[in-house]
Amino acid sequence: MEAHIQTSNSYGAAALSRAIVLIVPGLFITFTPGHTGQFGLVALGVTGLVLAAVQGGLAWRVLGDHPARGFYFFQALVSLVIGALALGLNSYGIGLLLWAVVVWALLMGASEILAGLRLPKRDVLRRDWVTQGTLTVLFALVVLTQSADSVAVVGFFGAWAIVMGVYLVIAAITHHSMNKAMNEKVSS
Repeated sequence: MEAHIQTSNSYGAAALSRAIVLIVPGLFITFTPGHTGQFGLVALGVTGLVLAAVQGGLAWRVLGDHPARGFYFFQALVSLVIGALALGLNSYGIGLLLWAVVVWALLMGASEILAGLRLPKRDVLRRDWVTQGTLTVLFALVVLTQSADSVAVVGFFGAWAIVMGVYLVIAAITHHSMNKAMNEKVSS
């Protein structure tokens, strides 16, 4: 029982870390004019590289034997590859931006959905991961409809980052509250 309580704390810290990594570029995109393909690639690249470092670090140092560890490593690798490509090839514009965003979002979202579906039905993380993954896959599908509009693609990326960041903050607070209630119940 004690290990499960500690795991909840670890996931709350991981969710909050991911939230911060997503909210910052979301706000930056929102308040920056000139959403060109190159700007979008730089924003995606920086977000991907920072997310890769944070998620890889969380998987390595914080999550231990937590069920999220494997897909955090996978997501860190996907973010690293897509982020490096986006930054390295940022002059390629909207074509590469569309490809990079869609591939990144589909891989990230699908891994989160699969990780959630592998958990027991009563596990709170199952609902969170399936919801987060679904939002990310929907983001990829919306971006597919924006074939030549860099303003829309970059705007959708910023909006998704803010929505996902807020969702992760709520998830972190929820897990912290649940952990606190479990600790109070165990100690009484």
